Amino acid sequence: MRSVFPAYFRPTADELSALWRESLFAVDANVLLHLYRYSPEARRELEAALVSVKAKLFVPHQAAREFLRNRLTVTAAQSDEYKKAVKTINDLASMLQNKKKHPFLPESELPAFKTQVQKLVELLEQQQETLLTRMTKDEILEFIQKIADKCTGQAFTEEALSELAADGEKRYAAEIPPGYKDGKKDASGDPYRKFGDLIVWKQLISKAKSENRSLIFVTDDKKEDWWIEQSGRTIGPRTELREEFIGEVSKDFWMYTVDLFIEESAKVSKKQISATVLEEIRTVREEVQAARVFDESRYTYQVITSEQMLRRITESERWAVANAEGFVALQPFVKGHLGTAGYDYSASFDAIRELEAQGLVEIYEHQGAGHARPIRSIRTNRNPEYRNRPLEGLSELVKIPSAGT
Repeated sequence: MRSVFPAYFRPTADELSALWRESLFAVDANVLLHLYRYSPEARRELEAALVSVKAKLFVPHQAAREFLRNRLTVTAAQSDEYKKAVKTINDLASMLQNKKKHPFLPESELPAFKTQVQKLVELLEQQQETLLTRMTKDEILEFIQKIADKCTGQAFTEEALSELAADGEKRYAAEIPPGYKDGKKDASGDPYRKFGDLIVWKQLISKAKSENRSLIFVTDDKKEDWWIEQSGRTIGPRTELREEFIGEVSKDFWMYTVDLFIEESAKVSKKQISATVLEEIRTVREEVQAARVFDESRYTYQVITSEQMLRRITESERWAVANAEGFVALQPFVKGHLGTAGYDYSASFDAIRELEAQGLVEIYEHQGAGHARPIRSIRTNRNPEYRNRPLEGLSELVKIPSAGT
């Protein structure tokens, strides 16, 4: 059966090792843009992983184009985060130095507090200035230019793009991956904008076919038209993608998110990766996905209140205890459950952070049996006694209503 339907079976450990040795490694635009979003330590780990496959690296023309078009926007967005942080610190300082209402700081603590605030603000402003220098002197762009030299693909001709767009309309109507989730994107001056993922995909196939090689694609795009996800776990690339690739190239195709790519690279080089770095990389991916701009003609999102959020989490916990694996995975909860219900992703994460700050919910790494790696999950935090317990003990906290209640 496996030989007849190879796309339906995950490669074995030996097959994955062979893929790592023999395949081309292609990177998506979001992987390169993440270099601007990561801390210096996380950035070094991704750069090291890319350098390790430099001899086999391929940057699809469409991915390179999207990276170059968006890098300044991403840099500016990261600069805005420093502005927000400085404002938050200054607002907190103003509040604590207000002598007319609670909360009060003892007079004796104010000088040291003011000094520390000033130091933090100056440090953040310096880091912001360093970030803004990348607008004109960009060491990240220099690194990418160096590793991508001679391995960036060529553009499709206008005739090929026109044919691809016509085929893409049919594929999107039938929800054939990848790209159909972008089917409602506004053209914004680019008639092929909504076909960006499909263009990348066809360029991957074209390159692999020309070299008669298998291919590993590294992307942090977690939309359902690229990945199979089940119970909060990413199973692998969509079966349809592997079927199409194998049918076109007669070689195998696999995908990694950035954190898994770095982990696998570290295994090959026998290197240890900090758990903090991997957590940062996953968090950046989730935040970028949550901030994705949707076409408002198709998506009308509402803001969820903290009260509504707490109720939704509690309901999901009860359902998980009664029906599922006993935990609520954070990303599927926000993007699947709440997104389907019409709630804005970014506002949902804000509400969760507010509840977390109040001690009403807890974000934790679920370590349940059978999971290859921890899954970032959420649970209510009603009783400190259970704060560090896995959700398998949730039935002791949440009473599951009987039928009819």
